[in-house]
Amino acid sequence: MSNMFFLIKNGVVLGYRGYDTKIIIPAEAVKIGDNAFQNHPIIESVMIPEGVRQIGFYAFSGCRRLREIVIPKSVKKINKHAFDHCDALKEITYHGVTFSADDKIRIETVFRMIDTKDLSVLEELSSSLKYKYLWSMFSAEPEEQEILAAIKKNFVKMFKFLIDENDIRTAEKVLKETKFVNKRNLESITKYADEKQNADFQNLLKAPQEEI
Repeated sequence: MSNMFFLIKNGVVLGYRGYDTKIIIPAEAVKIGDNAFQNHPIIESVMIPEGVRQIGFYAFSGCRRLREIVIPKSVKKINKHAFDHCDALKEITYHGVTFSADDKIRIETVFRMIDTKDLSVLEELSSSLKYKYLWSMFSAEPEEQEILAAIKKNFVKMFKFLIDENDIRTAEKVLKETKFVNKRNLESITKYADEKQNADFQNLLKAPQEEI
């Protein structure tokens, strides 16, 4: 796919004259302009690169075949109606995490979460999916205070989820992040590991307890 089909001015994507079903926004873009892809008849997949900070009004509105989109963490604003009437849209990848309509999460609430950084949208999910998404965000090394606060708030329950999943690799990485680990948390998750008789986690949790 050639960048010649994109109309870009001062980093703003103003339009697209191509007919690829899968498009990758050029790296020079910093904003998807208003109406830039509105009513495009065949776009199915869009990858927005890191560096794009805003998605304009009606940017993808009416792209009825659009099924999936990748939005980087650099995006700070999604304007109203940007994805109106994208009836086929089922997957949004953000912060390296793919949110799927198959998980019973409403696509419009994912856009709201990205725009406002309000992670209360995750409360709509089952506990396992909620913690799965939060740990995926953690693995992407987030800087947003809202995401870090949500992880800190749910830390014990999230760690219990790791024990249930026997996810040692993520647990090892988490225990190195001292901003989430304290004596009270360790006591709670160690007790849970003992109750589950999970020897791998029992051994893993011994060292941090000795250090605190």
